[in-house]
Amino acid sequence: MTLLTHPIALVGMTIGAFHLGQTLYERSGRLPVLQPVLIAIASMVAFLAASGISYDTYYQATGMLHLLLGPAIVALAVPLHENLVKARSSLGPVFAALLLGGGGVILSALVIGRLAGLDAQMELSLLTKSVSAPIALGVAEKLGGDPSLTILSVFTTGIFGVVVTPTILRLIGIEDESVRGFTLGLTSHAFGIARSLEISSQAAAFATLGMGLMGCATALAVPTLMKLFV
Repeated sequence: MTLLTHPIALVGMTIGAFHLGQTLYERSGRLPVLQPVLIAIASMVAFLAASGISYDTYYQATGMLHLLLGPAIVALAVPLHENLVKARSSLGPVFAALLLGGGGVILSALVIGRLAGLDAQMELSLLTKSVSAPIALGVAEKLGGDPSLTILSVFTTGIFGVVVTPTILRLIGIEDESVRGFTLGLTSHAFGIARSLEISSQAAAFATLGMGLMGCATALAVPTLMKLFV
């Protein structure tokens, strides 16, 4: 193990890369294309390519960050608790949106995978692309998916979603904070929640609800679909 491959060094570089992304994002006036996570990923990819450090080495060295994903997701229940009354009164529209939007996301991924002739591992990565990493990895592990492909799919979907979704919502005239938040959480999981926190506590609460329900729906639907169609 060299100095550059030491866990403390790689974890520190990862946090530093995110801080750089956050700084650029704030100074740019929060341009959607300068998402902090996107900057951090690009920076670390460039570093790994230049240093010759393999992704497997990086993944193992930064394991402590992966362990924090679970508690971080649980902590997102705080804004939901703060807006519990509003959330309870919207359960009907929420479940209708989950059925139509969430079902559309999963089925469209399956259709795209079949049309593109993807193998089972790549199809599985597409099917779990709209849920948070801990859930996606858990589903992929149970079904024999590839962790690297799953993470790539989840992160790509999340970043693309937070860049594109707010613009689409604005163009079609959606101003309701709960709708904007739920849509971001449903399509872009934790990235969508982070973006919703910039809108309001109510948006973050519904983004958390959207991500949680989408995660549960995916965990139940994907294994069934894989058994039926693979």
